[in-house]
Amino acid sequence: PDSAEAIASSLAHPLWLVERWIDHYGLATAAEICRQNQRIPPTTLRLRTPTAEAELNAQGVTLEPGPLLASARRVISGDISKTNAFRNADIVIQDEASQLVAILIGRAQGDLRILDCCAAPGGKTLAIADQNPTAEITAVEIHPHRARLLQNLVSSKHKIATLIADATNLPFTHPYHRVLADVPCSGTGTLSRNPEIKWRLTPQDVSDLQARQRAILRSALAHLSPGGRLVYSTCSLEKEENEDVVEEILVHDNSIRPLDCRSELVMLKRAGDLVWPDPALLTRGPYFRTMPGLHPCDGFFAAILEKR
Repeated sequence: PDSAEAIASSLAHPLWLVERWIDHYGLATAAEICRQNQRIPPTTLRLRTPTAEAELNAQGVTLEPGPLLASARRVISGDISKTNAFRNADIVIQDEASQLVAILIGRAQGDLRILDCCAAPGGKTLAIADQNPTAEITAVEIHPHRARLLQNLVSSKHKIATLIADATNLPFTHPYHRVLADVPCSGTGTLSRNPEIKWRLTPQDVSDLQARQRAILRSALAHLSPGGRLVYSTCSLEKEENEDVVEEILVHDNSIRPLDCRSELVMLKRAGDLVWPDPALLTRGPYFRTMPGLHPCDGFFAAILEKR
């Protein structure tokens, strides 16, 4: 396809969405995003125990290594839902970009206080807890039914407290050393898994979501301790929900500075967590950015912010 109209008609996407992606990423990238959204995405796992892979193999599940992370596996064949590893939560179904967002929170020594502002369904909460097993984690979710799902997922061996609250008005008096603000978003980075989104979404929805995202980020930063780290993330491809939200905060709050995600990814590469050959290809400016069709995962954005 050589135009927005041709991409929209041949690859089944709304014209307004294709035009946005062409403006932000160019015609070739927009076409590749739309092609990828028409393909069945892989089922990706995060291994939580050293024996989980062998247990899956023994029960007839064939896996291959994930292309991004040492902890990730792709399911080639077999039914993981019937395995002991699945029933015992030794594995979690989670896209690799989502796993990587949680890893960006970092590992730290000592007893940390960690806040997950929009925690349900809980995959990132659990990943953060697994890499910081002594941390006290507060998982906030505004919807009671989603909070219950979150509570069912997390293990009693971790110190995770689930709280039903609005992330734009967090009811805390003490600061946190680490904060994840994985905010509600349009989800345009996950259309291969959720194709109905593209037909329901409107340009006004993106504007409305941006207002809530800004409010959540301001609230979360107010509870970050000096020297602490906050990861702001979405599974959206839209600039308004990503760079624009972060950069507006940076303009108005000189106590916050962005960290270079490329440097963080290089450190993860050296530590053996990241297996992707070139960390720079997972970044756009100072931010973490993956794109369907260009990367072997969903489309995610993340910024790492530090309070001075």
